[in-house]
Amino acid sequence: RTIVPVGAALPLDVGSAGRVLLGEVPRTGWCQTVGEREPGVASVSAPVGGLDGEVVAAVSVSGPTDRLGKQPGKVHGEAVLAAAAEIDAALRPG
Repeated sequence: RTIVPVGAALPLDVGSAGRVLLGEVPRTGWCQTVGEREPGVASVSAPVGGLDGEVVAAVSVSGPTDRLGKQPGKVHGEAVLAAAAEIDAALRPG
């Protein structure tokens, strides 16, 4: 199991969530990394857009590589995209 403490400051240039926040999202709509931020940890993230279309947040699933595999986007990519779309819709008026 992997745990990131609440309020932890993490670099933006490593890990799928940081890459999403930097705008590094491939055509799949989600970004995945394996062992990039921490050895043995995999993650997949999708962007949440604000009212002006800019990325304001990232939805992410992360965990041990032996649980998420070396291609976490193949398994969880659609789920993070769906969650990001729900949040995006909730941020829009009306």
